[in-house]
Amino acid sequence: MAKRRRVRWDRVIMVFGPLLLLILILFFSCGGSEKGKKDPSEISAESPSSMEIAEQTGTTALPAETTAPADPAAVYKNELIVVIDAGHGGKDAGALNDPNNPTRLEKDDVLRLALAVKKAFEKYPNIRVIMTRETDEFIELKDRCAIANNAAADFFISIHRNSALTGDGVEIWINNDAGGDNTMDKLLATYIMELLKEVGISQDRGIKSGFRNSSSNEQSNNYYVNRNTDMPSCLIEMGFMSSEADNNNFDTHLDEYAEAIATAVVELVTDRNLFDVETIE
Repeated sequence: MAKRRRVRWDRVIMVFGPLLLLILILFFSCGGSEKGKKDPSEISAESPSSMEIAEQTGTTALPAETTAPADPAAVYKNELIVVIDAGHGGKDAGALNDPNNPTRLEKDDVLRLALAVKKAFEKYPNIRVIMTRETDEFIELKDRCAIANNAAADFFISIHRNSALTGDGVEIWINNDAGGDNTMDKLLATYIMELLKEVGISQDRGIKSGFRNSSSNEQSNNYYVNRNTDMPSCLIEMGFMSSEADNNNFDTHLDEYAEAIATAVVELVTDRNLFDVETIE
């Protein structure tokens, strides 16, 4: 009788064990992966969607990589645009202090003041000033208006000096109400006049509407720049060129007048909650 060989299980395991272990790893790995997967129909049937969660919780659900649309009521205007218009310029000298022996030209005075107003606004980082001219150049009236309208400006302020041979004081012109509501024009002019008076002027000649010497209250009877700009506007007559008192005030208080005009705009929009103005001191 032949002798039965004893199976050396230790050797079997040594030879086939690693192979068996590899097979088991692959089996459970594949099985586990498939077990973890769900049919798309099961997901939609068992898991609440982001919209369902939103309806249940009262919150607004957004896809992970989208941005919430801006609420129109919450859109904040981040700058106030003010156009400063220095009247006349270049070939148009404007009014003269003495027609027979002119030593002072309106175009020069108003440019000096306009540039000073621009500087006065510089302390307000979110107010942008646009100048219709910054040098001695001639700009058509229609182009001055286009500059403001194309920029969608919030305010338009035109600076002039009075051309009458006699008289003194400051007057501010606005549109008459024939073309629509001129409430903001009146407020702009009123704020400016009040602060100019605090600096000191020879006379407050008032807020006037329309056009000098016009008798009818029609839209056509307004100063061109007031009539053809789309935003609240005013035209300041900063004293008479023929008045020694007004000329002295103009030269003495130039920077203070500029500060008053800029501050008037700031106070108007602040008081009326139209814009939140920040300053750098």
